[in-house]
Amino acid sequence: MRDGKPVRARRLLSWTSIAPALVLAAAAHARPAAAQHGQEAEAPHAAAPFQIPDSMRAEHAKIHEELVRATKAPAAVGQAARALAEVLHPHFVREEEIALPPLALLEPLAAGKYDAKMAEVLKLTDALREELPKMLKEHEAIGAAAEKLEATARKAGNAKVEQLAKDLQLHARTEEQVFYPAALLVGDAVRARGSR
Repeated sequence: MRDGKPVRARRLLSWTSIAPALVLAAAAHARPAAAQHGQEAEAPHAAAPFQIPDSMRAEHAKIHEELVRATKAPAAVGQAARALAEVLHPHFVREEEIALPPLALLEPLAAGKYDAKMAEVLKLTDALREELPKMLKEHEAIGAAAEKLEATARKAGNAKVEQLAKDLQLHARTEEQVFYPAALLVGDAVRARGSR
């Protein structure tokens, strides 16, 4: 538990239980998160024992499961879903490593609690701040792929996959407008309280 591996395994459980199906469904040349983000993908994930809030973990799991089903759809819908899965996979993995775990500290910090061990989150929030422009750029690619899936599903009369594509676009906007800024504010709050 001290080296972070069991925590990381639990934290990524929602993704790792579904990722093999997505990876197989997506193109074989889908790049892993470390290759997508460079060397910074190696350092911070093993450092902090912070668990993604259950509500977010459940939302990610639902998106993943629905996308896996969509990749199995026939013809153009399945092809568009696999293209989306290919760009989404490394992004979701990295997000579950550095962007979502800091949100576990929102409740204790809002309640006025502070513990010196919270400073471990700074490795994650500093990595997020550094990688944020890249992650937002990935959102553009994810958004374009989701829009294509939406249009393809609409044309094919697949309302369920069309709704999934819309939900993914909304999810990305929520991350940009709420989750990422909140994670960065967690880092700022922890840094400020630790320097008192």
